[in-house]
Amino acid sequence: MIKPGDLVMIADDKWTVPGALSAIKYFQRLQHDYSGKTMIVLEVREREKIRGWKTAGLDRDVFVLVDNAVKCFTSSLLKVIK
Repeated sequence: MIKPGDLVMIADDKWTVPGALSAIKYFQRLQHDYSGKTMIVLEVREREKIRGWKTAGLDRDVFVLVDNAVKCFTSSLLKVIK
């Protein structure tokens, strides 16, 4: 589980990209901009549960500091660096 203070990276080695062209472009842009960059977790927020939806991996927003800017990622897109 990701918590404030952790060092994280984009977990692009385990991605399966959905088939829609806009999704493919989105994931390619994430890889281009953030792949291999170390980020520090500033805050983790729990999302409100949606009744009737399976939200595994989509239940937390993670705010990180990367390239002197604060960015928000879904927890399933990140991995903790050991």
